[in-house]
Amino acid sequence: MKIRSLALIVLALPLAGCLSVLPQPVVPIALISLPADRAQTPADALQADVAVYPPDSSRAFAGIDIAVRQNQEMVYLADVRWADAAPHLLQNAVVDALSKSGGSGHAAPAQLGASVDYDVRWRIVDLSAGYETAPVHVEVEVSLLDSATRRMVAQQSFKADGVPTDKAPRARAAALAIAAQSVADQVAAFVAKTVKPKTT
Repeated sequence: MKIRSLALIVLALPLAGCLSVLPQPVVPIALISLPADRAQTPADALQADVAVYPPDSSRAFAGIDIAVRQNQEMVYLADVRWADAAPHLLQNAVVDALSKSGGSGHAAPAQLGASVDYDVRWRIVDLSAGYETAPVHVEVEVSLLDSATRRMVAQQSFKADGVPTDKAPRARAAALAIAAQSVADQVAAFVAKTVKPKTT
């Protein structure tokens, strides 16, 4: 019995050594979100039911890392991350803004599979900070489709820029979040203004 226990200990030692050489996970100093209470109420009431899809994006903007662009070079901001995948944050920000419209229509994430009158399909063109105190840029292209016919009702681009208060990663990420919220609010205002109630 002692020999078997000793053999198990000897076998376990190399495995313990292997586990200790794994890299330690990088823990960000801050997570950046788009809080629902910052969403702006659209000027027009929402008069139809709308499904908001997560925006399509390149791999550079699809995750939780915050892109930093300078000319043709792109890296990621150190120590600060999005609280969720960036497309999901933008999707929820648009739903939050439309939910404040007060009209007879409702907005919901497309993943819920609700029966709606219109679909909001869109794409992230840019969602990046600059080096040090260079401006941040957010740009999206939005298509509003009739859910029944799949016909395009309207299409438009929206953008917002911002300047960080300093070159610290948290300040640059905060400026990008403010610009992203501005774009989400613009998209919500466009949707609320454009959709028309469906007759039964």
